[in-house]
Amino acid sequence: MDYKLNIDDVTIPLRIIEERRSGARVSLGATHVILRVPKIPFFGTNIPKHVEWAKNWLKQLKATKPHVLDKYLSKKEYEDGQVWLIGKHVFNLTIQLENKENGSIKLTKDKVLKISIPERNDYDHQKLIRSLLIKFAQKYFLPIITERVNHYNQTFFKQQINGVRLKYNKSNWGSCSTGKNLNFSVRLFFAPDDVIDYVVIHELAHLLEMNHSERFWKIVSDIMPDYQIKEKMLKTNSAKYEF
Repeated sequence: MDYKLNIDDVTIPLRIIEERRSGARVSLGATHVILRVPKIPFFGTNIPKHVEWAKNWLKQLKATKPHVLDKYLSKKEYEDGQVWLIGKHVFNLTIQLENKENGSIKLTKDKVLKISIPERNDYDHQKLIRSLLIKFAQKYFLPIITERVNHYNQTFFKQQINGVRLKYNKSNWGSCSTGKNLNFSVRLFFAPDDVIDYVVIHELAHLLEMNHSERFWKIVSDIMPDYQIKEKMLKTNSAKYEF
């Protein structure tokens, strides 16, 4: 039996298997979350009870490992003529198959992203389009994130920064190295501006405290008192902020 579970507004496929066993067990399969439940002769199985238990277990797992269920999400599909939204930024996509070896992407003055991909059948076109969009976003948003970093640094921190970089990263939203380099995940730009600002403040605070001590969080909260709301938004929407 196949079900759909809603975990933090994300639909997760659940497969239920009834078998001879003493208790329920959840495992993460390749395409479904697997729920194995005991089959009781004559009386059947209390499926809703076990499903609710599995749902709570998955929520707790996701709270500690935010990306653990990402593999069950359907990847975005890109089509010619589609409107592509990344945060508050809107682009129109034109996708063309051409007799060429490599893909390319170019932004026109009227916010059209012209994407050219090889017409060969041995290419995963969607994967290539996704990688081109990531490459474009890293270049397009770097000046924007750099401006936000400079603004908050000059206003509150006044620290030396040796570099600001945008990467495609799923393990964190930002990082600060001992060499005073700030790195941000380009996925961050799917989030609202105030959430982006929170991550900027968070990483700048590490220029003063390279840990998550009470002093670190005091620095963050003095600048953004509701930072915990932004943190929760990132955890809840991590799977949605994706190419």
